Amino acid sequence: MKIVLFGATGLLGWAVGKAVLRRRYGLISFSGNGSDDLKGIGPVSALRLTDDKSLTRTLLDEWPDAIINCAAISSPDTVNKSPRESHAVNVVGTTRLAEIAAHLGARFLHVSTDMVFDGSKSPYRSTDIPNPLSEYGKQKLEAEKRVLATTDENLVVLRVTLLNGNSPSGKRSPHERILNGLAADTPPMFFDDEIRQPSAAGNVAEAIVELIERPNLNGLFHWAGSEEMSRYELGLRILERFGFSSERIRRGMIEEAPPEIGKRPAHLAFELNPLVGKLKTRPAGLEEQLSDLVVPAHLYKWYRENADDPTRYVPRF
Repeated sequence: MKIVLFGATGLLGWAVGKAVLRRRYGLISFSGNGSDDLKGIGPVSALRLTDDKSLTRTLLDEWPDAIINCAAISSPDTVNKSPRESHAVNVVGTTRLAEIAAHLGARFLHVSTDMVFDGSKSPYRSTDIPNPLSEYGKQKLEAEKRVLATTDENLVVLRVTLLNGNSPSGKRSPHERILNGLAADTPPMFFDDEIRQPSAAGNVAEAIVELIERPNLNGLFHWAGSEEMSRYELGLRILERFGFSSERIRRGMIEEAPPEIGKRPAHLAFELNPLVGKLKTRPAGLEEQLSDLVVPAHLYKWYRENADDPTRYVPRF
């Protein structure tokens, strides 16, 4: 099977690329800027979802069996500042991918988000009515609707939650942001009343590849980790995993969030049925997620000199 992956240099996309190769499928990777040789998946070609002519020509030339879309402008701050540019990627480009996939007869999987809900009545089922609070959530919901309207078969929209994991840049996931903030002497604030259901990028990637292998499973599904917790509790667990004291991060409430990031849903969690009963992949617990986290290479020297207990983390070479 030949699989085309968009967003390959992101946190989830990178994990998906490695999962595809572990299954020994053919992988063709793209991202906005590309990468000469991304560790674990090889070269990533530069191809933007906003370049319709190049997008169409490239996919027609490759004629893949499946297309996975992990590409998005996902920073709420960036989306708020540049809604039109973000819409071109998050909605228009995504819709075009779905249309091309339908033309090719390729299986299409699009990654969406828990941010399509307002956080007022978790856990959410895939059949619950969305009500996004942020511009990012609104764009992702619009993309869902357009993608699902493209075809009735060979298509999956998978909503996922807050992702833990290791990113190629070492700056994207919660633990990487905490460590980068501590190294810059700008300890982050985490909200005690913001409840999430964190998942592991690698675990989500395994579910995605399994869905690509299962043409009998089509439509809108939810996937997440197996535990709910506040963002502050997640921060504490990350500190503990790397041998830092709990005083290293700041504790706050949602009402203290800066206005430029917009409204934040208070409680986002998913009901994982019926999908969890149909896949061999199981949702990952937090301890499993934490055990796979690494200190980014550019921070390792700082970590050894500044961790309260650096023996808690032993790097894998």
